[in-house]
Amino acid sequence: MENLFLVCLIPPLSITEDINEIRTYISDQFNVHESLKRPAHITLYPPVKISSFDAEKQFFNALADASFLQAFTQVLRNFNSFPEHTFYLDVEQNDGLMLLEKQITKALQPLKLIEKKEKFNPHLTLAFRDIKPIFKQICAEFKDRRFKREFVVSSFSVYKHMDKRWQPFREFSFKAPDTKPKALSLFD
Repeated sequence: MENLFLVCLIPPLSITEDINEIRTYISDQFNVHESLKRPAHITLYPPVKISSFDAEKQFFNALADASFLQAFTQVLRNFNSFPEHTFYLDVEQNDGLMLLEKQITKALQPLKLIEKKEKFNPHLTLAFRDIKPIFKQICAEFKDRRFKREFVVSSFSVYKHMDKRWQPFREFSFKAPDTKPKALSLFD
């Protein structure tokens, strides 16, 4: 058994529909299709391969442990890029988002699923991989366009790669931080 999982935020359906309209426009206009193979999402932890039932159980237990957090508002605003390879919607950094990513990373760290995690740079990809030849054209097309959507985040998702597509697999609703069980200590 080997499964591939992605930990992410999925915007609400109404916003996802707006994003998919932009992604489809880019795909049709510029003949790039790679990003349409993935759901519109904000990656919180990079895709990881898990190859045993026990490791999968530890993975999901760690994520459940990372879900003690207050809901927060997330803003997506305007367009940006990582030069020459990725065009995306900017995901505004805020305390809630940064804390969520930090808690997930900390909870998964003991499992040693990845060698070294890159610095968290929140974004929502609109086009990547196959855009190199027309990267500058896409950026020019969107340079003066504006986009702003906001939504309340009260959970995060795990997607599983099945049948050559990312499929929703599990959702972790936030739990009140003050209900998190305390670690047992001899000195309390």
